[in-house]
Amino acid sequence: MTSQTPTPKGFALVLVLPGVAIALTGSIAALVTGDRQLMGIAAVGFAMQFAGWVRNGRRNGGAR
Repeated sequence: MTSQTPTPKGFALVLVLPGVAIALTGSIAALVTGDRQLMGIAAVGFAMQFAGWVRNGRRNGGAR
């Protein structure tokens, strides 16, 4: 019995992958430099990921 994992495609993928990179870069830069304003950049990345996964979920009809 195999379970299909819905992976993002198209525009959802365009939102998720750069979102991961931006969130990771921003949060590491904030940690290293101690500049809390860099967490704003990380928040943008997290928001992009969230939007991409929501779009992917709607494409799948809410299936997980």
